[in-house]
Formats: sequence, C-alpha cells, structure tokens
Amino acid sequence: MIKKLKEVFSRNIGMKLLSFVLAFLIWVVIMSLSDPKTTKQIDGISLETRHKDDFNNLEENKDLSIDILTTGTVSIKITGTRSELEGLAASDFVAYADFNDFVGVNAIPIKIEKKGSVPKNVEVVSQSKTVMQVKLVKSATALVNVVEDIINVPDDKYAICTSMSSKLLTVTGPEEVVAKVGKLVAQIDISTMSTTTKYVELKPYDKDGNEMDAPSLELSQKGVQVEIEMLPTKDVAVEVNTSNTEVMNGFGIYKVDYSPKEVRIAASEAMLRSVTPIRLSFETDEPLIKQGKPVTKDFDLTKYLPEGVYLKSVNSVVSVDITIEPIVEKSFTFSVEELNVQNMPEGFVLHQGPDGETTNTVVITGLKPDLDLITSVADLKLSVDLKGVTKAGTQEFPIKLNIDNRNISEDNLKMIKTESTAELTIAEQ
Repeated sequence: MIKKLKEVFSRNIGMKLLSFVLAFLIWVVIMSLSDPKTTKQIDGISLETRHKDDFNNLEENKDLSIDILTTGTVSIKITGTRSELEGLAASDFVAYADFNDFVGVNAIPIKIEKKGSVPKNVEVVSQSKTVMQVKLVKSATALVNVVEDIINVPDDKYAICTSMSSKLLTVTGPEEVVAKVGKLVAQIDISTMSTTTKYVELKPYDKDGNEMDAPSLELSQKGVQVEIEMLPTKDVAVEVNTSNTEVMNGFGIYKVDYSPKEVRIAASEAMLRSVTPIRLSFETDEPLIKQGKPVTKDFDLTKYLPEGVYLKSVNSVVSVDITIEPIVEKSFTFSVEELNVQNMPEGFVLHQGPDGETTNTVVITGLKPDLDLITSVADLKLSVDLKGVTKAGTQEFPIKLNIDNRNISEDNLKMIKTESTAELTIAEQ
C-alpha cells in the first residue's frame, strides 16, 4: 500500500507542482479582484495632548505656559484591503502630541495611534498635520463664572438648573488667551439625560459669547455636576391695558396693535392653575403720546411674571404699537320719534307742539375715525329715561347713547360720549 502511494505522488511530479503554483496564482488573482488593496481618507480626528501636566509641574515652568498654536482636527490616509478599511472612521484613531517629546523647540510631533478596532495590516501613509506648533509665553490665572446652557428640551416641558457643583472656577494658560475668556459653559443636553443629575464638561467662551478653541487653557476642574428640574408648561394670553391712559388734550388712543398675543410659560402645577393673562400697562408719560404721535414700545415679559414662573417662549419681548387720533365733536338734530323713551309714567304722553317738530340737537365727542363712521342720528340709537316724572310740563332729560357699530372697537365705543339733553314737553292724557 505504501509503495502504491509513493508511486501516485511521485508520478508526474512536475505537472503536479505546476498545477499547484497555477492554482495559488489563480487564488491570489481572485482575492485581489474581490478584496483589492486600496486607500481611504479619514477626516475629523481630534487632536489631543499628553503629559502636559508633567511639563506644567516642573519648577522652572511655574510662571510659563505653553500656547498651543496648532488646533482643529487631523486627516489621515490609510491603506489596506477593502474589507479591512470598510467601516473605519475618525473614532478608530487618535492623534496626539506628547509633551514628553518637547525639547525646547516650538514644535512637537503629532503621532497617530490605532485603536484595537483597526486591523493590524492597516497602515497610516500620510497625515494632514505632522507637528503641533507651540510657544512658551507668560502664564496667567483668572476666576471665571460657570453658566448653564440647556438644550433639546421638549416643547411641553421647561428645564431649570436647580443646582451646580461649582459656579466659579479657575482658568490658567497663556496670558493673552486667559484675558479673552468670558465664561465657562456647561451645555446640558436634556435628550441624553436619564436622571435629574448629570456630569457636564465645561467649554470656554470669549467675552463676545463665542466658543473658544483654546487647548492651551487649563481648568481647575473639567466639568461640573448639575441637577435639573422639569416643569410643565401652559399657554397664556397677553393683554395691553390702555383703558386708564390719558393723552394730551384733544387726542386719544385709537388703536392698539401688539405681538405676540399669547406666550408659553412654565411653573409648578399649582402655580399654573392660578396664573392669569399677562397684563401690560401703557404709561401716560410716553413723550410721543403727549405730542399726539404714533408710539411703539417694547415690553420685557420677564418683568411681568410672578416669582417661580418662567417664560418658555423664545421671544421675551412684546412690541406694542399705539395709534393716536384727535378727539372731535359731531352734532345731529333729532325728533321725538327718533328717541327711545324709557319708563314713561302712566297717564302721560309726550307733547310735540303745534308744528310737530323739535329743535333738539345732540353733540357727541370721540375719536375722528370713529365719528366719521357715524353718518346719521339713527346710528346713535338715542334714549331718555322718564323714571321719576310725576307732573306735566317741559323738562330737560339727559340723552343716552346706545351705539352698535361693528367697525368701531369696544374700547373706542366707550370713548364716544355726550353731555346733551333733550327738551321734552310731557302732557297728561
């Protein structure tokens, strides 16, 4: 049996080796076609520093700071087979400058580190930044306020930061950079919170409110612990009160336009139940009002909210436009038949006189655009009240107005008045 096997393997040995080589080459060709070697660019790799604290802790560096001039992210090009490179992203790599490599020159090499998710055969062939430019400068320290920035709050909720582990922190770094810092911001993303407390990393902002890319800064602590309370919300009306506003003689408020007319507020359930519409009062000391000119005024709603009530709406300003018009007089003559007589005493009638006419006149006052809409005495719906009349004779009675005009606002109707009287002769039946 062994002899036969030897004969099988030794027969045509050359052809068999050639077949093996051909098969291997075919396999290599197939693999190179189905999973070829290729190049891929990875962008957005964060640039980190290592062992910077070791440098800062050296006695000879106590009054110095390293100003990092190279910021932003790093891009790299990698090679490998298509299957190896597929799915690799910036999060699979780390770009860093190690301050243990700082030897007094103004540049530190930037190294690229592959994480465990990257196949061993993948190689980094180039990178957009090879060195981190730095310089030694005078160091400075400052106390900076810590403020919260709450984002991604649901529309039907309002979030307030009830506590923060630190409100004031120390920043250290290059003197010029420290001088630009205006605040440290704890950005609290409600959508990522599973509990009412959260640890939030801090970001430096300059005095103009812009986020700073300042890797040279050292914070006394990198983050703060915050506690958040979520409050329910409610939509409430906004009203502008001008009913008690008097302007200069001969002028009055004709029209009030404002926006928004409704805002969303937040508070505890108990407080929301007791909240009434927000009433804004227009003061009489507005200079333009006294000149009889149109007035625009902005109201800060936050000043009108009770303690414990917060404004959910983005816009906290209500813009109010007041239109001023002159107060004028207008007169109409009328007959007794055009009067609505109320409480006529029993046994009496109105006596018209021998000619059956009357010379009674009613004078009304109001804003000119409103009085222009009143074209006849019928629009006034005049009335007199004879309650208390006990004897015949000629008497004067106050005239009442009962104007019903949909083109005149309710507030403006109240401004149309009369002091006229009607002279009526009452006779016994």
